[in-house]
Amino acid sequence: MTEFEPGTDLVSRLPLPSHVVVLVDGTWRRGWLIGREHEETGWTGLVQYEGADGAERTERLPANRIASPESDGPSERAS
Repeated sequence: MTEFEPGTDLVSRLPLPSHVVVLVDGTWRRGWLIGREHEETGWTGLVQYEGADGAERTERLPANRIASPESDGPSERAS
């Protein structure tokens, strides 16, 4: 994947659930935004993604680590 541009307002605008990419351990990973919350420090998203070990992870991430997958061009589809 190439670089993505997270938008702090993106988390507040997307319908739930939405396909997103998340920055985890310095790597952008495909995942799902399944929840959100506005806190004093800004928006956080509850996301699910597959970790480097192949296990599914669910965690809260700040909005600046969540981006739209469309910024990477067309998505790959399995045939």
